[in-house]
Amino acid sequence: MTTNFIALRKNPAFREFRNYILSFYGYDGLYPIAGLNVGKVEVAIVDYIKMCSDPQNFFEWGDGDSVDRERVRDILEVA
Repeated sequence: MTTNFIALRKNPAFREFRNYILSFYGYDGLYPIAGLNVGKVEVAIVDYIKMCSDPQNFFEWGDGDSVDRERVRDILEVA
C-alpha cells in the first residue's frame, strides 16, 4: 500500500502532530534522537495510524496526545 505523504502534509492535524513529535525528538528537541528527520517521523506516524486502525491491536488514537507521541517514539527507536 502506497501512502500519499503530500496529501497528509496538507492535513493540519497531521502537521501539528508531526511538529509536536519533532519538538521532543528532533535535533533541537527536548530528547533528541540521533539521525531523526521529518521523513522518518512521517513514516512512523503512518505506521502508528495503521496500528490504531488494526482491530488486532489494542491501540487507540488519542488525538495526538502524549501517549500517541510516546508510541510513535517507540516506533522510531525500533526502526
